[in-house]
Amino acid sequence: MKTGVKRALVLELFNKQGGRCCYCDRAMIIMTRGRGQNRPDAATLEHLMTNRRKGWTRRDNMAAACRECNGMRGSGMDWLTFKTYRRGEFWELIGGGKDF
Repeated sequence: MKTGVKRALVLELFNKQGGRCCYCDRAMIIMTRGRGQNRPDAATLEHLMTNRRKGWTRRDNMAAACRECNGMRGSGMDWLTFKTYRRGEFWELIGGGKDF
């Protein structure tokens, strides 16, 4: 994907998501090209279904994620499980949370 197209898509998804990471709900920032793009809160383009799992670079498979989450997820965990983990809901999901 060309850089200009990629940046436009990140901005589109950033706005659609209200400037929040699709995983941890952290407020993200859009960085100017070449400056501070390694910040953990910098908006990045994320494949929801990874290429390893037949994920393609299409709008319906993309989201904006903070650099920290994008780097942590890798390709081993599906997006919904990772989102549950990052929001602290994972232990509740597997029964390790509070007793109800």
